[in-house]
Amino acid sequence: MATTGNKTNFTIKMDRETRDAFDLLCKNIGISMSAGINALVKQAVREQGMSFSLRDQNGFILNQAAALKRRAAEVDAGLVENHDLIEG
Repeated sequence: MATTGNKTNFTIKMDRETRDAFDLLCKNIGISMSAGINALVKQAVREQGMSFSLRDQNGFILNQAAALKRRAAEVDAGLVENHDLIEG
């Protein structure tokens, strides 16, 4: 990590599509990507958490996605029973 006075640099990896979308978002609100990342990090540190939930491309949080994958694997393996729907 390189440092300049009180500042430090770090490198992150992300897919180009996400990087370009974030760059456009930052430009649209009039800040640099560096300023945007700094704002996100400072807020997370200040709040001791992140004010957004981490969701997959289908909108599920990580433990929901894991549960759905596990249940789908159970269905694929024939480990579940099929029940008819009984309407009342």
